Amino acid sequence: MNIKSDKGFTGVDITIAVLIITIFTSLIAALYQNYIITSKNIERKSEAINYAIQEIESLKTKSDTYFSEDNADRLEITEYENVAIGTTGFSKTAIVQDYAKFSTKEDVQLGYVKKIIVKISYKLGNKEQSVELNTIISKEN
Repeated sequence: MNIKSDKGFTGVDITIAVLIITIFTSLIAALYQNYIITSKNIERKSEAINYAIQEIESLKTKSDTYFSEDNADRLEITEYENVAIGTTGFSKTAIVQDYAKFSTKEDVQLGYVKKIIVKISYKLGNKEQSVELNTIISKEN
């Protein structure tokens, strides 16, 4: 009987095959984990942007109060200071500033143009993330 003519796998062949399969499996698992983390980050950021847009639209509908005689000479009106948004894990800060506060021009009058700043903060894992949106509104004559 000739030993060289026997077909089959040796222990070395099986060990190399298992090693290659293990390496590829760990690479695929790492890529999948990275995909999950990235998609969760995009999802949370999209939610934060949606909350910021809703808040800006809500504040724009209240623009008459920012241009009232009581608030005409105020440089900053803080509408919300780090308020939690339900049980979603998001918090918001909204500030309405007069254009005179952030303008470098000296001849700017108070009370005609306001800047709305909305910042939505959230946690992703152990890191604090935030999204900030700004818009400008003006007084109608």
